[in-house]
Amino acid sequence: MPGPKRNRRERTDEWANIKQWTLWPEQELYEQIRPVVLFHETAGERAKEIDVPERTLARKADEFERSGMQSLFSSGAQGGARETGKTLPPEIRQLIVDLHTELPTMSWREIAEVCYIRYGRRPDHKSVKRIATSSHRPSLRERRYQPWHQIPDPAERRLAVIRLHSEGWSITCIAAYMQTTRPTIYATLQRWKEEQFAA
Repeated sequence: MPGPKRNRRERTDEWANIKQWTLWPEQELYEQIRPVVLFHETAGERAKEIDVPERTLARKADEFERSGMQSLFSSGAQGGARETGKTLPPEIRQLIVDLHTELPTMSWREIAEVCYIRYGRRPDHKSVKRIATSSHRPSLRERRYQPWHQIPDPAERRLAVIRLHSEGWSITCIAAYMQTTRPTIYATLQRWKEEQFAA
């Protein structure tokens, strides 16, 4: 008698394991938003758990509630089609190169997400990698923001974090770029959000 096709795994809520086990990008996206749309966990809570920008997560959850499973797949009407390098305008190509220069550890998926937030167009990951590692020169001559501990003014430090976050940078990427810890970045953004609600 043939054995089972799949080896049994223990159920887990650990995002690192879930992400590793997903087979398709659409499956990973659904796992990202599932606690939000199914259990009504807030986008902020889920974003902290999986290190995805809160605004991105909230938008994807809203799209799912409007359009169902169709919203998980690439299309012009749902989140922007994954575009190949041949269809990308020069400004997006330049952004990809600049992001890779600013933070070489930023994943191709995260770079694509920043492109989508800024321009509304999401390149596919292979194109991002090819463009980022090409001989194209970055437009940046120096860092946009100094490391956390080299910025003496707390207000300037917070502004740098808020700007990077608004561009779609994840907490992990911001922490790596600013050379500080993830809890520091998370606490900074959390205080800023609380002040916005209070206002």
